[in-house]
Amino acid sequence: MHGTTQASTVQVPAILDGDLLLNATQAAVSATASLPFDAMRAEYATAVCFGLAPRSMLASRDFEVLVDALERCTLGPFARRV
Repeated sequence: MHGTTQASTVQVPAILDGDLLLNATQAAVSATASLPFDAMRAEYATAVCFGLAPRSMLASRDFEVLVDALERCTLGPFARRV
């Protein structure tokens, strides 16, 4: 070990991967664009709590299917996939 020098390693920042950047952008757009549909779901839940909509699992399912179809038609590839 005497007389040898240890080379220091310099870390070069990695260039962002194109797929990673695209996926992050798509997730950000999807989260922002889906806010109105989340608001619709919250309003429906409030209506159920106040007795303005039926407290039924079938009605809730039908409403969710409708909102999900509307979200997919409106947002296309930016719609959430569950």
